[in-house]
Amino acid sequence: MRGETGYAGRRPGVSVIMANRNNARSLDMFFERLERNTRYPELEVVVVDDESSDASVQILRRWRDSGRFRAFTLLEQPHGGVMRALNAALEAAGGEVIAAMDGDATVETPGWLDAMVDLQQSDPRVGVVTGAIELDDGRIQGYGMNVVGPLGAHGRGTVPTEAAGRRTAHELTANPRVGEVSDLMAPAEVDAPLGPCMLYARDLATEIGGYDVGYSPVWFDDTDFGIAARRIGLKNFFLPLRVIHWIGARHSRDETSRAHMVAVRARGAVGRLLPAAAKRSLWRATGRDAIPPERWERLQHHYGYWRDKWGWDFVNPDVDELRRRWGDTEICWAYDEARVAAGRDVLAAYERARAAG
Repeated sequence: MRGETGYAGRRPGVSVIMANRNNARSLDMFFERLERNTRYPELEVVVVDDESSDASVQILRRWRDSGRFRAFTLLEQPHGGVMRALNAALEAAGGEVIAAMDGDATVETPGWLDAMVDLQQSDPRVGVVTGAIELDDGRIQGYGMNVVGPLGAHGRGTVPTEAAGRRTAHELTANPRVGEVSDLMAPAEVDAPLGPCMLYARDLATEIGGYDVGYSPVWFDDTDFGIAARRIGLKNFFLPLRVIHWIGARHSRDETSRAHMVAVRARGAVGRLLPAAAKRSLWRATGRDAIPPERWERLQHHYGYWRDKWGWDFVNPDVDELRRRWGDTEICWAYDEARVAAGRDVLAAYERARAAG
């Protein structure tokens, strides 16, 4: 159990968990980078394959049997969606700390796990720690998630391309290149984490009931998890640890259509050249902001489920109503000077300890 300053002066065991479905194109790269950039001694890997139809299982079995990780558990189960797979991984994990990763994302910063564990251990108020999620074309996906504010949900550092209060989808954003948001590459408190890389105590997952299967089969589990942590009084933090999300390697996945990925990349290319108003007009005129029907249907389900669960709209929140409902909790931390100051204190203490070695 965690004490006032972590796990009684010792390094807790960590389980890297992954829910895999059809990530064959990126799995070797995932494990090679994980091995190269992770020196944490008490580490196990737990992967749940969600009935992949590509070569994922063969690749995972090869890595399991390679002996390159101290412990490697592979579970193969019928397709039930990401949340059920993650919950199965949590049940199988033996670590006191969980590092949840996506199979199409790679950690690029050596010592990333030590840094995240140090922050998670440093103070009992730390809920989830997340990294700097970049896309494979040099743009950012988000340095944490912004959720509680007039612009609605979007990756921290990205800019919604629709007007506040009139947004149709949270993923319609302009995503700047990494160098354009270098000022954000510093430890910071954030509303919620991003799923390609998030670390938290196993006890936290147990207390909030794990990943909410209401968002099955995929998406929103990371943001929901972070808000659930805040609901019980914990805080979420960002560390500038690079993680590349290889969306170009997953065009064949059934969760993401090729047409949608082409549209995402087109928005990114145009976004680097045009001002916001011109971008919106051009995207709508050419139909490039269209979301495929299956994806749109799933988003609408998730938006409705979020609204029923949390009481505010994911993309067009009524901030006044949100604050009336959640204003006395960590969910609305950014509107409370004392909570903002407490987060700064947590980070200042963490950075002092890291500097001292």
